[in-house]
Amino acid sequence: MKNLINCVVFILLISGCSTSEKMPVVIVSETAGLDRPLEYVNPTISLDSELLENEMLVAIDPEDGTAIPVDDTAFVKNENRFEYSIIFPITLMANQTKKFNISIKEKSKIGLPIQQMLSEDNLAVENKYYKATFSTEDDKRGGQVNGIELKNFKNQLLKRSHIAMHWAPNFSKSNSGLYFNLEDLRPDSKNHLEVEKYRVVKERSGSTDSVPEILIEGRYEFYDNLPYFLFESVISVQKEVELNLLRNDEMTMDSLFTHLAYAKKDGTIKRLNLYSDELDVLEENHVTDDAAWLAFYNLEKGYGFGSIRLQYDNSNTKGEPSPTHNPYTKITKSSNNGRYWNRVLSDTIQTFPVGSQYYEKNAYLVFPVGSEKPEKVIESYAERLNQPLSVQVIEN
Repeated sequence: MKNLINCVVFILLISGCSTSEKMPVVIVSETAGLDRPLEYVNPTISLDSELLENEMLVAIDPEDGTAIPVDDTAFVKNENRFEYSIIFPITLMANQTKKFNISIKEKSKIGLPIQQMLSEDNLAVENKYYKATFSTEDDKRGGQVNGIELKNFKNQLLKRSHIAMHWAPNFSKSNSGLYFNLEDLRPDSKNHLEVEKYRVVKERSGSTDSVPEILIEGRYEFYDNLPYFLFESVISVQKEVELNLLRNDEMTMDSLFTHLAYAKKDGTIKRLNLYSDELDVLEENHVTDDAAWLAFYNLEKGYGFGSIRLQYDNSNTKGEPSPTHNPYTKITKSSNNGRYWNRVLSDTIQTFPVGSQYYEKNAYLVFPVGSEKPEKVIESYAERLNQPLSVQVIEN
């Protein structure tokens, strides 16, 4: 019996030593012929077991063996497997492919990113390019981006003096004359912040007391060491409602810029002076609602700020078109010499049935401008962002 027990123990020890977790490989390919100085990839991987408290994932760079800390942002248990949504930064040359081996390491042996992006009071996010401030719950503004400091341009502040800078999505109920947006959500609405290794995520969702028929959802993603942040929103009609205005992608600012540039349907670039009669041409020849990008810039001070439209979908819950009327991108001359842009989805009184939906996803970019081709940088980012990297996961 003693020999049998010893034999069983020996077999168990052998099997325990020989069965190690088979780890996935993430294959990232650049297929658009564009250099990628810094991008973040966000695949989902599957593991046999849940990570322990003192463990973390790393991605091994095949070029030099560097262990890149991986942000395992969330996981779900799927039968006997644990699925992790992960994020890590990469650099790729044009048409290059890299295979990253995902490995488990002890946290104490891996250097973690030390940049603290979120302020202690949760009202600002910053990286080396910008500092974005949020409006506060105290003034019932719901946490939208209130202003943006441009760190590489003497901390120039982009703002709209009397309201939040980011003013979308927004809508107006018939005959009310008032506009409502994420700043007007009820006090008990969702206002969630998630702080990760490389990213800060802020989510807002809920309804307003004035227009309870509409559910609005917004999500910001701020990344370390990138000159842009992402924002996506959904407007959902929960109960039939009559509106006289519906808009998204709106940024409103004081007199801080000199010019406008935008991409036309034929791929050419149009530039206009924001403070001359040139701007009047847009009264008849609108910027289209699906323009690939648009930007304001200050030619004298050398900075620009723009919207790269990544996704735009007005399909309802049945996959059919939601009501729109005269959709276009509006450039507005505002009070106190301010200027703002927005995408008009409807500009007339009409009824919006249950199930109507309006979705947007934009990258808001701060960038340098030169006199010869002011739009060069935003064109480059638009090209890259609209041609994402190919990411494949091989489960071993």
